[in-house]
Amino acid sequence: MTDMPAAPLRSDALESEGSELLVGAIGVRASGWWGLLFLILSDTMLFAYEFFAYFWYSIQPGANWIPGGPPTFLYSGPQSGVVLLGCASAWYAHHSIRANRRGMTLIALGITLILGAGFIALQFLGWFNKPFGFASSTYSSIYFLISGTHLAHFVIGWVMFLMLLVWTALGYFDHIRHVPILVGALYWYWLAALWLAVFFVVNGTPYFF
Repeated sequence: MTDMPAAPLRSDALESEGSELLVGAIGVRASGWWGLLFLILSDTMLFAYEFFAYFWYSIQPGANWIPGGPPTFLYSGPQSGVVLLGCASAWYAHHSIRANRRGMTLIALGITLILGAGFIALQFLGWFNKPFGFASSTYSSIYFLISGTHLAHFVIGWVMFLMLLVWTALGYFDHIRHVPILVGALYWYWLAALWLAVFFVVNGTPYFF
């Protein structure tokens, strides 16, 4: 009886030989890539609605906009620097894994985690030093809603990078299988862009309007 010819191996399976995890789809064919894009689109609209509510309430009679005067940049300024530095370290993490330099990838991911923790700490310090509470006024409510929504997304991103660090240390990623690190970097870029929008709306516009 003649042996049946072996089924041809997929090219991505051949490329992943030696990886600890099977590759599956690569690059823009990966489900995680498209999942991230749809997440960015949907959640960007969420922030657009919150910004609309912010400006809508700011022009209402008796809105008391803003209690205690325009906000300072004591914490929001360093936050902006931290999140932009995180863009650089997240980019370098993806650049390093594409070059199959796992050690440099781990260092870049670790730096991104430290910067992320700094951003979160600065956000809490900024909240604790506000002269108003969550339900003190319309402004305080929309302020905590916007900054809190962004912080919630940021914490999710921080946990994401923590898992990327662990998985990279376990050898799950290499120059072939690295879409999760790319997705993490893109998520951080989106968080940075959102923060700049939040910074402009909440901290910048009170000085112009």
